[in-house]
Amino acid sequence: MAWAVLGTVPCRLVNACLRRFVELIEVDLAAAGFIRRGPVFRLFDPEGNGIALDIQRTTALRGEVEFFVNVGVLLASHLRYYFGEKDPHRDAMPHHSVWRHRLVATDDTVELSDHRFSLSAEADAERAATIVRTWLAKNLPRMKSWLGDFDAMFAAIEEDRERSSRARAEQLASGQWKAGRWPDGHWSAGVIRAYAHAERGDVDAVTAETAGWHDSGPDSLAADALAVANQRLTERQG
Repeated sequence: MAWAVLGTVPCRLVNACLRRFVELIEVDLAAAGFIRRGPVFRLFDPEGNGIALDIQRTTALRGEVEFFVNVGVLLASHLRYYFGEKDPHRDAMPHHSVWRHRLVATDDTVELSDHRFSLSAEADAERAATIVRTWLAKNLPRMKSWLGDFDAMFAAIEEDRERSSRARAEQLASGQWKAGRWPDGHWSAGVIRAYAHAERGDVDAVTAETAGWHDSGPDSLAADALAVANQRLTERQG
């Protein structure tokens, strides 16, 4: 799909840089099964679990384009809370995920990492694409292994927790923080546990898991997980 090109020469140049960046990362993402719609790439398995990656434009100086690269792992039953009968294949975003991450735009040699990618020349697009493609090569297999597999997600949550504890202890011992030493991404562990219980039809476990959630109204995530649990229980009893 075409990207908007504004009227001034600098804007034409920086938008060309952004298009070049998108073209470069699309090679790897398309090969992995992702479909692009505008600035968002999405991949879904047959059950509706997926991965979404988006390019989020932000404010930049004249003659530059700046953006974040966000990625998230999507859980089919959780997506139904947001989209109902509407097809999430066109609209699901990283912020609908149960694991989400904003890629770091700098390497681990810098003292203070930055999540903002900045392009003003073609060489910047090449460099930014290399960072993203390297990250994808390392992390896409892991993310794909989580799709629809609650046990794999729980194992990854525990692995990340242990890695974070080790990194924190090393940081305290050395007195220095080093970029890249922490696990990528943030898990919505409670949401994953609630829907794992729900898919088994375990109404009591869902009730216990969501008991302390701030919002438990009829339109809440807690109510949705409980509705899924009751539906699965009825299906199993039938």
